[in-house]
Amino acid sequence: MFILDWKNITGVHCGSVAIRNVINYFGTDYPEELCFGLGAGMGFFYNKNNESKPSEVIHLRAPNMEPIFFSSTGRDYKWLKEKDSSIAHDRLIENITKGFPVFLQTDLFYLKYYNSSLHFPGHVVVCIGYDKKNKLFYLSDTNFKEIQTASFSQLNNARNSKAEPYPLSYNYFVVKKFTAFRDLKERVESATFKNSFNFLKGQESDRGISSVFAILECANNIKKWNELPDKRDVFKFAYQIIAKRGSKGAGFRFIYEDFLDLAQVYSSKIKRLNLKIDMHEIALGWVSIASLMKQIYIKGNNLNLIKLENSLTDIYSKEFNFHMKVLDEFSNKN
Repeated sequence: MFILDWKNITGVHCGSVAIRNVINYFGTDYPEELCFGLGAGMGFFYNKNNESKPSEVIHLRAPNMEPIFFSSTGRDYKWLKEKDSSIAHDRLIENITKGFPVFLQTDLFYLKYYNSSLHFPGHVVVCIGYDKKNKLFYLSDTNFKEIQTASFSQLNNARNSKAEPYPLSYNYFVVKKFTAFRDLKERVESATFKNSFNFLKGQESDRGISSVFAILECANNIKKWNELPDKRDVFKFAYQIIAKRGSKGAGFRFIYEDFLDLAQVYSSKIKRLNLKIDMHEIALGWVSIASLMKQIYIKGNNLNLIKLENSLTDIYSKEFNFHMKVLDEFSNKN
């Protein structure tokens, strides 16, 4: 058995908690919302699945938040992949033995401690130990106070899930050292600009493209959800994604508001622009959207569907204007 000397910190979202835990392992503690914002974590995906259920899904987080956070240290991090399960397994054990925690992307369907009936590929955990005798890995995972375990076979399946919309190939990356950022003013301003730039330009990943314009695409297609064979599950899952699944509610917009609240302590420009106030209004809009989705999957109501379409169109406009304001103010500097 080998387990890193680990103080497990719990939180709201898998990725930002994972970042916080890893930097804490190296001696730095930032609040989770700062980790989220410095990773430029706010986004929006709209996917139509060919085989997996629900048949259409949304996701309100940007790709690559975890490596983006660490790439701001001067080294370019990215999610690495493996084709061979044995190589993936051996490299995981090798890195942990050397004292390095390892970020993993998983499908929590295969992590038995979740007891989930739905696939959810892309869920981030940090692997911090192993037990070869009992064939177990030790995982730091989001809001679990205790370190969780997964058998070798369970983690292998979780890391190599081909579930839509985000098939995995043993995605991982390793951080070998970290020191606190020297200039948080520069970091928060750069990260705020980066998130808005990426969201307006469109950020490509294996999941598809995260873009503010995907919100408008979803709005234009939302009435068609009511014609889908699994329409109840589609609306229910979308509600859960916005309101419940590790997002702090409002599809990560509240956690981004909290980041901006911290950021304005370091940046007078962020404070002057009232970005926190704008994001709070956006977050409340997503709360309303989630509520409408819940009402639709429970009761079904065409009037609510019309309200939902209008609300999504409105939230698109607010998000677009927010990110354009950021770009207009920060583009000269960046």
